[in-house]
Amino acid sequence: MVDWAGLRHAYGSAEDVPGNVAALGSADEDERREAFGELYTSIIHQGNRYSASAAAVPLLLDLVAEPSTPERDLPLYLLGLIAVGPDAAWLPGGVRPGDLGDDEARAYEAVGAGLAVLRPLLADEELADSAAYILGWYPGDPESLRALATRDSPAAVVAIGLLGRPEGVPIAERAMTDDRPGMRWAGAVALARLRGAEAGAAVRDELLGWAASAREADHFVPYLEGDLAGYALLSLPLIGEDALEPALARLRQSTDVAALTAVEVALRAAFPAGPIAAGTPFTALTARQQRLVGVLAGHEPDLGNVSLAISDYGLPHGPERLTAYAHPAEPATHDGR
Repeated sequence: MVDWAGLRHAYGSAEDVPGNVAALGSADEDERREAFGELYTSIIHQGNRYSASAAAVPLLLDLVAEPSTPERDLPLYLLGLIAVGPDAAWLPGGVRPGDLGDDEARAYEAVGAGLAVLRPLLADEELADSAAYILGWYPGDPESLRALATRDSPAAVVAIGLLGRPEGVPIAERAMTDDRPGMRWAGAVALARLRGAEAGAAVRDELLGWAASAREADHFVPYLEGDLAGYALLSLPLIGEDALEPALARLRQSTDVAALTAVEVALRAAFPAGPIAAGTPFTALTARQQRLVGVLAGHEPDLGNVSLAISDYGLPHGPERLTAYAHPAEPATHDGR
């Protein structure tokens, strides 16, 4: 028996979790949606996981495994978030188990124990991509690659790349020759992960074409909330390609949450040694760093996470502050002018 009263989620005692999970299987749509909202904001609040998160996994897996469960995509979506939280933290290389906190590690392992339930869902057109998404985060499972190879979709190809197994290379190479742009994108992303600097010119060109594009999110791919251009940007360093200029091009065309990925990639490319020291003058920055500051001063999306990312590198945030930093006031003359 699970001592739910002794477990915690974002709002305290987890006694309400079993009831909310059971309500996900209700025949009443309003009841299901309310339960989903409660679980979304409690056991994975803002991407965090708690002691109740891992404990909820077997109950969610039972719902997913039962064909009569209405809207099985809801518990399946929760399982993906319980497993890895916001996936931007792990892309493009995959989960780093050593970087997981205790509750996060338990949640990740709990979902991993249910992969045998998830693999058959690849045969279900409505659930296949969400199942593929989760399978890709578990490189230690050899059966997942064989199962994913039966699914003809970008999500499955990306998952095969994340598994990091050499047997996935031929599958990714075939995707690169597909008539569908999304499949070619997935093939390039997967090959960047699998072959790195040896991925070749075709992969580089495919990634660069996506990375600097103004393309909006495509939610048929569950990774990075459908930001295919952002995922391509993240993949460029894997093949040894400088991502600064593509990131700046993407940033100029992005005003929504996709801008965060472009900003983070540009910051990493321009500041490879990490944040600058407090009080560092603009003139002490490299030409690449000055160029980035200039672009940010002219186009910093009004998003809190973007400002936080910029501040983390020791830079002032906000167009006005960045402009003042890049163009400090001229010193006054002796007569005060």
